[in-house]
Amino acid sequence: MAVMLLGEIVEIGPRAAIFENPQHPYTQKLLASVPVPDPARRHLKRHVDVSELKSPVRANGFVPETRHYQEVSAGHWVMR
Repeated sequence: MAVMLLGEIVEIGPRAAIFENPQHPYTQKLLASVPVPDPARRHLKRHVDVSELKSPVRANGFVPETRHYQEVSAGHWVMR
């Protein structure tokens, strides 16, 4: 399973590993956004912080920085 943010893989690994131990902040927020099937909690307002999201717009000739991934468990990699 792979989690992408703005066209880049930020976390990749076995489905169980990512669901049980999400490491990247975006993966954590993504999994926290799954609705709870409890009518009493259905309409809870959640604050979503988008301040850390980067713009997908790039200048012509843009060279992306080198991405570094860390293996957190067997086959489970996270962009750092």
